[in-house]
Amino acid sequence: MDRAVLDKRMRSITKSERWHLEHPGEPSPIYETTPKVNAGEKEVYYFDWRNTVKRNFIGMIKETRFATVPPHVNSSMELDFVYDGTCELEIDGKRVILQRGDAILIDTEAVRSSPVPKAENDIVIALTFERDFFDSVFLSRLPGGGILTTFLFEAIANRRRSMHYITIEAEHTGNLFELLMLLTNEYMFPNIYTPNMLEHYATLVFIELIRGLYYQSQITGRASRIDDGTARVLDYIEHHYKECTLTSTAEEFGYSPNYLSNMLKTKTGETFSQIKLGQQLSEAAYLLLNTERSIESIAKKVGISNQTFFYKKFSAAYGMTPKKYRETMRG
Repeated sequence: MDRAVLDKRMRSITKSERWHLEHPGEPSPIYETTPKVNAGEKEVYYFDWRNTVKRNFIGMIKETRFATVPPHVNSSMELDFVYDGTCELEIDGKRVILQRGDAILIDTEAVRSSPVPKAENDIVIALTFERDFFDSVFLSRLPGGGILTTFLFEAIANRRRSMHYITIEAEHTGNLFELLMLLTNEYMFPNIYTPNMLEHYATLVFIELIRGLYYQSQITGRASRIDDGTARVLDYIEHHYKECTLTSTAEEFGYSPNYLSNMLKTKTGETFSQIKLGQQLSEAAYLLLNTERSIESIAKKVGISNQTFFYKKFSAAYGMTPKKYRETMRG
């Protein structure tokens, strides 16, 4: 990736931006043909990204500078990232100001607008993608990803659904900037295997978002924070699932077995046995896709000696037998 070439592309004046520079304060002609929908008690514009997302897996634009954007909703989820400068949004009546390196994930139900025009150095990248990718496909691409990842993902997804948006501050975004630059470069300068690269970059972007929001929640101590004690227990089970028991895990953290059992059930909705089994099956799915081991040896490797039990639980979790899963997912 040539960062200088990409930066020049990001800062270049687009056709839409040139129009706004020549017609300051005037609304874009595009709104004359943009449909409207009812959102609560008011009518707002409806930005339809479905064809773009379907065609390219994700949609991407550099948001137009020198113009305001009226209240609207999107057909797809949106991830905005401030490449440079600042960005001021209004989301569901709340003012949100983002600085360089900040990111915001916005759900489809959110009514958002840009009441203040972006200046020349206010550069924002907007990614759009179907909610299904974030809510299910994302996790299905992480076999062996672990119960901790699943727990953090679900906690963040629940917060997003209740608030309609989540902000991640620059100091907690880790490698997000570099990953988004790679994704943006791939999108703007397509090459062989571009669809595959976009899909994998997008997955890495969401993993980095999950990690960033987790650390941000620990530092800020927000009421909706992801419970650190639960995360540490899940991380332990993830790495010791073959030999750990409820009793041994409770001893590791200084809890009674009964206390640990109740804590896990309250925080995750699952029992210790269900959590452990989930990790075993997740690891089995990973081995089915990435090794040539026999199904019997995979079951034993993840700590399940009863083959009948393994087949029954795997089929219930993944909707198909281990053999069918290997054949289907490998294509």
